[in-house]
Amino acid sequence: MPSDWYAFAALRNAREATESLLWPVDRGRWLRLALIALFVGVGGGAPTGGNANVPSGGGSGAPSDMPMPSLPDPGSVAAIVLGIVVFVILLVLVWSVVGAVMEFVLIEGLRDRTVSIREPFRANLRPGLRLFGFRLVVGLGSLLLLGLPLLVVFGLGISVSPVLFVLLVPLVILFGIVALVSAIVLGLTTDFVVPTMLTEERGVVDSWRRLWPTLRAEWKQTALYVVAKFVLGIAVSLAVSLVVLLAALIVAIPVAIVGGALFFAASAAGTHTVGWVIVGILAALAVLALIVVGLIVQVPALTFVRYYSLSVLGMLVPELDLVGVDRPGEDGGDTAMGDDGGDDDGDADEDEDSGSPAV
Repeated sequence: MPSDWYAFAALRNAREATESLLWPVDRGRWLRLALIALFVGVGGGAPTGGNANVPSGGGSGAPSDMPMPSLPDPGSVAAIVLGIVVFVILLVLVWSVVGAVMEFVLIEGLRDRTVSIREPFRANLRPGLRLFGFRLVVGLGSLLLLGLPLLVVFGLGISVSPVLFVLLVPLVILFGIVALVSAIVLGLTTDFVVPTMLTEERGVVDSWRRLWPTLRAEWKQTALYVVAKFVLGIAVSLAVSLVVLLAALIVAIPVAIVGGALFFAASAAGTHTVGWVIVGILAALAVLALIVVGLIVQVPALTFVRYYSLSVLGMLVPELDLVGVDRPGEDGGDTAMGDDGGDDDGDADEDEDSGSPAV
């Protein structure tokens, strides 16, 4: 029966937990979750050149008398490009580290039903760095597995020929397998390993050792969860995209009307530059508003998806139940975990008390 599958049974638990956390609306809680969602997720003008420096005399204004623009030093250009590349890499690394720490901040907030950022961020900095390191190793390992075959193929000097197409078939299969395995490993790490690290104060690899026997024994439940999570992610992404698109239309229409009116008014007054500045400011404000709206829209989606994962984890490993779930398929409707051993009234507790999770 579908109710015996954790991937289906967890949907109800996730919905109830999401409603309990987000309603009634607490503005501070929603904004903090929107900030967390930012990390974990869920642009012409007229030319200014002129002839002011061209003398008005006869022969003195010949092109041969004008100073030729000097070309930039190749070394300086290379240094600037290298600096930009290094800056982007550092920015991505810092963003990734913050995102890894925010994973623990999010799970702690969902578990305790009290979402805060500063104190949990400081407390989970070390586990976040471990998670970042694990993600980096998996990502680099995947790139290495994908890059080495390409280096071998093109290093042999094989030109475009039937032999190249024959070699591309196993390469495409290899790429698909590596990408799939990497996505599953990283997904299960985020969904199951992070809560394990937070609850039992383990490292990433140690948490994987803790979960692996259960995941292997319950491989059907795990496989169905992976598929269901993929489908759920697509559905949630589409829903969020539609809401953001609707919000974009609502914001864009008045911005276009006001911006166009102000631009034409400035143009009529002979100040085209002021008109472009006004349009640029309005466009920037519209983009900022859409970013904020998009993050707020992601809050219920992110909360539901993460509660869904935590519910499945609690069904798979009762000792890691952070939200209080009922395990389907057991006689008498036994709960996965209960602080008071109240197996029969787990649903009532969940409905009446929206606060205390089972830890």
